[in-house]
Amino acid sequence: MKRYYIKDLEKALGVKRKTYFYWEKMDKVPKAKRTPMGNYRYWTEEDIKGLKKIIKGE
Repeated sequence: MKRYYIKDLEKALGVKRKTYFYWEKMDKVPKAKRTPMGNYRYWTEEDIKGLKKIIKGE
């Protein structure tokens, strides 16, 4: 399973990280998974597909 990090998410969704983090804080999008080492946020391809649907309002 490929992991996509915040830079990848910015490109895929067309939003800046601050915007995404705000949405996450406001519970408008699901919280990202975290790596065990370093606690970095990451998403899978399925996560990104789901986020695109949420953003489009589907």
